[in-house]
Amino acid sequence: MSITRILSGLHLTRLVTFLLLTVFFAGCATTGINKGHFNLVTSDEEVQMGQEFSVEVEKEYPVYKNAEVATYVQSVGDRIARICDRRDIAYHFAVIEKEEINAFALPGGYIYIYTGLMEILDDESQLAAVLAHEVGHVAARHSTERLTTMYGYSALAGLLLGDDPSFWAGLAADLFSTTGMLAYSRSNEYEADRLGVTYANSAGYDPVGMSELLSKFQMAERGEPSKLEEWLSTHPPTSERVSRVNVVIREMPGAPVGVRNKAAYERVKELLPR
Repeated sequence: MSITRILSGLHLTRLVTFLLLTVFFAGCATTGINKGHFNLVTSDEEVQMGQEFSVEVEKEYPVYKNAEVATYVQSVGDRIARICDRRDIAYHFAVIEKEEINAFALPGGYIYIYTGLMEILDDESQLAAVLAHEVGHVAARHSTERLTTMYGYSALAGLLLGDDPSFWAGLAADLFSTTGMLAYSRSNEYEADRLGVTYANSAGYDPVGMSELLSKFQMAERGEPSKLEEWLSTHPPTSERVSRVNVVIREMPGAPVGVRNKAAYERVKELLPR
């Protein structure tokens, strides 16, 4: 066989491979606000992942069982979820009994807030800011984009087929490490802040609650940084986040107004573990 025919064959093979990969990757692009970002997980598969992962998380982290607190947090979260950019899935909000200051979102709309974070909040608008930030991560599908980058198609296909049931347990144990699934990029965090303050405002909450929330993190960093260890390991500088959020708030039409619900929040706060 001549060298020309061999090279032509290689060129054809590469061309066919390239076209197949282009079609495959295009089919795997996300939908919604980050349409076009590379993501190998469909929305239905993401919900399945979230269900599996939530089981493991709740083995590792004690969920606070007070029904009134749980109902209240779910109701505030529902108010955010109803106006977010991704409304094709159900959102689940739960409280973890832990004194650290943190909150996180799993794939598919499973969102958790620590009692330690709830203790430092002043009103419902600040709680809404926390939950809206996490809904922002879900709406933008940050977790499955990160999983795609970390593990690739073959590993994720195995997970979705249930070939490695221990995988979710391992992720739950390493949830907040700087290389873990929730170690979002700075751009992810800034996007979740922007979406969060926008969602809170659209849901009828005072958007200033987001700025106040971030300012509380700054104070906690100076006072009790140990309680922020997990949060600080996966988030960009708080001062920059405050500045960016304040710009978004200033650019909103009209003066910031909205619900604070301080009295309602204080009643629920009294039910938190001491």
